[in-house]
Amino acid sequence: MSLFAIIPSNFFSILASKNKEIYAEALLLLHSSIEDNELLIKKRDFTRNLRDRLTELALNVDFDDEEEGDEDEIVNHSDKAAFIVRRLEECGWIDVEVNPDNFEEYIALPSYSINVISLLHELVKESTAEYVSLVHATYSELKLEDDMRDEFMYATLVRAFENTKRLNVELITLAHSIRIFQNRLGKVFSTNNILSDYFDLYKTRVSDRYYHPLKTFDSVAKFKRPILQILQKWLYDDDIRQQLVAQSLMWSRNKDAKAAEADIINKINYIADMYERVSDTIGEIDNKHYEYTKASASKILYLNAADKSIKGHLDYIFKTYAETLSKGESVTPILNGINQSITFQQHGYITPDSLTLPIVRQLRAESIPMSLTDFDDVRDMLMQGFLDETSSQFSNDAIFEFMDIAFDDESEVHISDIALPSFDAFLLLILATIKTNDEQCFYLIQTDPGSVSSYGYRLPNLTFVRKEITL
Repeated sequence: MSLFAIIPSNFFSILASKNKEIYAEALLLLHSSIEDNELLIKKRDFTRNLRDRLTELALNVDFDDEEEGDEDEIVNHSDKAAFIVRRLEECGWIDVEVNPDNFEEYIALPSYSINVISLLHELVKESTAEYVSLVHATYSELKLEDDMRDEFMYATLVRAFENTKRLNVELITLAHSIRIFQNRLGKVFSTNNILSDYFDLYKTRVSDRYYHPLKTFDSVAKFKRPILQILQKWLYDDDIRQQLVAQSLMWSRNKDAKAAEADIINKINYIADMYERVSDTIGEIDNKHYEYTKASASKILYLNAADKSIKGHLDYIFKTYAETLSKGESVTPILNGINQSITFQQHGYITPDSLTLPIVRQLRAESIPMSLTDFDDVRDMLMQGFLDETSSQFSNDAIFEFMDIAFDDESEVHISDIALPSFDAFLLLILATIKTNDEQCFYLIQTDPGSVSSYGYRLPNLTFVRKEITL
């Protein structure tokens, strides 16, 4: 539903007018009547109280822009009070009803008006409001109902649910309040203002009111486990759950048992989930509180430091520049003074790396892509290379050199006396046995029956004899 389908479209106009202060006082005066349990607020009594309030405050009130179409001339405080009451009625803040018996006029407040007026009162009285022990209250009520198991169990669950939602809002409010003070710290350049913000505002309105209770007597860590244990018992115990469902149906007859049970389970799960993750939220708040406290102390030390060095003078210039800029004033005089009194020059230095060219990073240039190689040609090339390498390794010169080393100075050598330290030597020996018909061959082979074992190979029983000796 739209907001302005509930409240009049000109509802907030009085708080945007130039007389907003006196309208705010009138609304707070209405709240005082509510606090005094005035079920029937007489219009003439409220107008008289408002007139006295105007006299007491002595505010400069000007209704020239608002009294268009109003034929009554505003002369004194009584006229002003009557005009304010009419404006409140026109904007939907109040209704005026007439008692038919005595024609007495009474002020009636719509529900939305009471809610907004209460909010305004809370904002004004924020600095003096007491902390509400939400965590302890939730535990105490759940513990009491868990022991008694009476007809108020569902009502207690609803209050625990509402307290948990309010606790979530309070934690978010606390986190945002600390962030606001942190942001404000960057715009403060006076030690007294920093101390005033921390001790008079932050400590009073934020730390003592929200942060300190959450870390001491209303600690989540202290009551978290008992609360979760009670809720788990209520969730998994069929008798307790059915008792809660029956009480829920008595509270609201617009839902059936299944919907009531689902609502109870959702409320219990919300409370349990909230208390499970609230520790992380408080941990983040602890960090923010520590950072703000540390930053405040550091800035106080910085502002009070009497550094007469060049760095100290530069710090003072930058601080003055930032302070002037934060006030919205012109920084031209400061810049002109800097130009006239400070000379900036470029300096450099030499290191061993100065003798080398610096690394220049460049974007990858576009170039013609490499052509794909024909893999058949590559295969033939690799095979030919292998054959050429093998041919050079086992050439006739290599074979006869191998045999010359084997003969040494002897006229003959038995195959078992030839050294075969590698597989290549074994191949050279095989090739030497088939090269006897070659013109360059200088030996003959005598074959004897049987075989011999040499260097792990099974070899025929051969004897190599030099040709010149046999001739």
